[in-house]
Amino acid sequence: MTARTEAGLGNLFGQGLLLAGRNIRLNSIADTVSTMVIFPIIFVFGFLALFGNLLSVRGIDYAQFLPPAIVVQWMFSVAITAAFFAASDRRSGMLARYRALAINRGAVVVGRMAADSVRAVLAIAVIVATGYVAGFRFQAGPLAALGFVALSVAFALTISAGTSALGLASRDPESVSSTLHVIYLPLLMVSSAFVPADAFPGWIEPVVRHQPVTAVLDALRALAEGGPTAGPVVKALAWMAGLLAVFSAAAVQAFRRAT
Repeated sequence: MTARTEAGLGNLFGQGLLLAGRNIRLNSIADTVSTMVIFPIIFVFGFLALFGNLLSVRGIDYAQFLPPAIVVQWMFSVAITAAFFAASDRRSGMLARYRALAINRGAVVVGRMAADSVRAVLAIAVIVATGYVAGFRFQAGPLAALGFVALSVAFALTISAGTSALGLASRDPESVSSTLHVIYLPLLMVSSAFVPADAFPGWIEPVVRHQPVTAVLDALRALAEGGPTAGPVVKALAWMAGLLAVFSAAAVQAFRRAT
């Protein structure tokens, strides 16, 4: 009976979707609205007010430049939320219950990825809609726009693999969340998220240009603005593939050791 319950793609995706529903419901409606709707809107218009005129002097259309940065910022937020709930499941004993139930082990991963994808797509939709009000446009057509969304979600899932490894290794969701904020903020700030790489001091500019967050930002901006996209997208995918390999191995080990 256990083998039949665990085996098969039908169980993998059926059970995974059930767990995804459970994972999505863990966030209250108020938390979802504030985190995935209200805050992105505030950040888009807040940064436009702060830097829009300043960067227009450099010939940069900040309404076009900024939304990919807010998208990347919120993909980090999705990943940190994944870590928070992973640690919560371990502390509550839900993780041990998953391991004891006759369910497909892969369904736990599918459920987590599906829930994170829903949160990511919701945030992207809000940020892009807000950007459109401010002047952001997908100038390379609908296929490039779909690529923009797909790459953003893939980045969120890649980072979630790493943050989930930390979450699975801890029983303190609040501590994990705080630690990850300390890690991600420097990565975001020392990137081309909010200002171009050449606006940084010369000694740190090479770091800004050649780190993974900037690679993803360059790819998203290329997909939105048109022009050559293959190089930036391939570079971003290469970074993500490498990170995913490392993070996935860490997450598997953390899941095996968690009790």
